[in-house]
Amino acid sequence: TKWDVLDGVVRRLFKEYIIHVDPVSQLGLNSDSVLGYSIGEIKRSNTSETPELLPCGYLVGENTTISVTVRGLAENSLDSLVFESLIPKPILQRYVSLLVEHRRIILSGPSGTGKTYLANRLSEYLVLREGRELTDGVIATFNVDHKSSKELRQYLSNLADQCTSENNAVDMPLVIILDNLHHVSSLGEIFNGLLNCKDHKCPYIIGTMNQATSSAPNLQLHHNFRWVLCANHTEPVKGFLGRFLRRKLMETEISGRVRNAELVKIIDWIPKVWHHLNRFLEAHSSSDVTIGPRLFLSCPIDVDGSRVWFTDLWNYSIIPYLLEAVREGLQLYGRRAPWEDPAKWVMDTYPWAASPQQHEWPPLLQLRPEDVGCSVSLEKARGGRLPDWKALTLLLSPQINMLMRLQEAASYSSPQSYDSDSNSNSHHDDILDSSLESTL
Repeated sequence: TKWDVLDGVVRRLFKEYIIHVDPVSQLGLNSDSVLGYSIGEIKRSNTSETPELLPCGYLVGENTTISVTVRGLAENSLDSLVFESLIPKPILQRYVSLLVEHRRIILSGPSGTGKTYLANRLSEYLVLREGRELTDGVIATFNVDHKSSKELRQYLSNLADQCTSENNAVDMPLVIILDNLHHVSSLGEIFNGLLNCKDHKCPYIIGTMNQATSSAPNLQLHHNFRWVLCANHTEPVKGFLGRFLRRKLMETEISGRVRNAELVKIIDWIPKVWHHLNRFLEAHSSSDVTIGPRLFLSCPIDVDGSRVWFTDLWNYSIIPYLLEAVREGLQLYGRRAPWEDPAKWVMDTYPWAASPQQHEWPPLLQLRPEDVGCSVSLEKARGGRLPDWKALTLLLSPQINMLMRLQEAASYSSPQSYDSDSNSNSHHDDILDSSLESTL
């Protein structure tokens, strides 16, 4: 192979790799993202001279790897950061532009959506962009979990004093990460000390919080903050899990030089489970309690291992979380959607093939409506369905919804279960019907 042919092969392989990781947008990268490649001590780029020997002359002994270099900060490019973070280029460009222009952003969204990871990557990029090295103290992280609001206010107040003083002898951090700002009761008060701070002298500030607050407009208007939503239903979070797992799978395939069709199916299925669970949570609670992709990133790239991992995750993490989230959602919002056990779709689409040891696998737990105190679980208990007017009443009136739950709780506490005695069952229904009618 001649050098110019190998140049084309390397760029084409890079593009194919990116398409495989992100079939939707290719992360906004292409073959032009490749700055060059090296074989041993030979570095090849558009401007380099052609080496004396053909490429095969340098792929000898232990030199059997071609290392590709992606365009980066030296080329005034975000491509290497995009490649590393798996965040599509247009989105990352917007984040960097907001920071460069306004110097203050807050990343807001549910837990597990990668806000802290993104804050750290952006901080490192800003430091290198300013021509500084990543040394201790150049990035300061203040975790509000571990510090009180009073300490944070004092810290920011001291920072403002340093910014406004003419004495620049004190080394300030270039970037400050304020993690978990949702624990602060009044964000406006916390940042008041920075009002007189000149932007160009004040460090970059990147905050993270689990939900937006009522003080958002105030912070944007008076403190120049810009808000970035990291929601599970929008990019870059929406497609991140799929991109991450596909890259992880590809690395395993390359190192083992084998492609497993069953494993490909499993890795394709995991992000679908994640989206399915979040649709269920939005239907029975709200988007604030949806699950971030972080929970699924540890999926082993191994057929049996991934099965054990998923079963444990489902039974001991996901089901307990759904139970609490849906219970709370019913209390806050009432019943808003027809009930369907989230485990049903999971079992119907289960990607692992049946094996002779099938009986040895623990079954996936299911989520019954009565487990979460769902008011219409009574219709299943008595084997029929509620009349349309009653179902409509349940949907429209939280008060009647609560009455149903109280009546149901009373029936559970009675010595006789309505599962065991049909007479007590009908008596319970009569009481319930008269209560509903009197309330109406």
